[in-house]
Amino acid sequence: MIDFLPAYFLLATVLIAAVTDILTHRIPNNLLAPALVLALLTGIATGGATGLMLSLAGLVVGFAMLLPLYSMRATAAGDVKLLAVAGAFLGPEGALVAGLMTFVAGAVFGLVWIAWRILQPAAAFWLARIMQASHAGLPQVMMLHPTTKTSSFAYAPAIATGVGFAIWQQGWLIPTVMV
Repeated sequence: MIDFLPAYFLLATVLIAAVTDILTHRIPNNLLAPALVLALLTGIATGGATGLMLSLAGLVVGFAMLLPLYSMRATAAGDVKLLAVAGAFLGPEGALVAGLMTFVAGAVFGLVWIAWRILQPAAAFWLARIMQASHAGLPQVMMLHPTTKTSSFAYAPAIATGVGFAIWQQGWLIPTVMV
């Protein structure tokens, strides 16, 4: 139901949120608030009162999809708000698709993250051994361990993947020209 330009805006929003979440473990409200306003205005512009109701229904579906994870402290409030805003763009069916694909992507990304957390010390050890063997006598100038250790997992990349799938599935990535 949405045109390709709002779909691109939604993609840009979730990608910015994903990068911000990876770097800071936060999704700023000043990114989500304008996106929500645009989603509701797009709903009104494309379908009047019915379009607004579909946007609001998508907002509720997106919010409800991550609310149980938030209540278990598995995700943060920004993640819930991000999927809710995406749902406002996508409508209820698109929000459901995005939410389900977010769960799939989150499981895959989570397994990769866990594997990295387990394998990182061994990889750092062997990399240090290789560096020492190849540069015998040189001082070690490379920090192999991150300066900040965190046990939290950035979930916005999974949301961006789910939203991207929903947009692709609904055919909104490529503008169509009516002949």
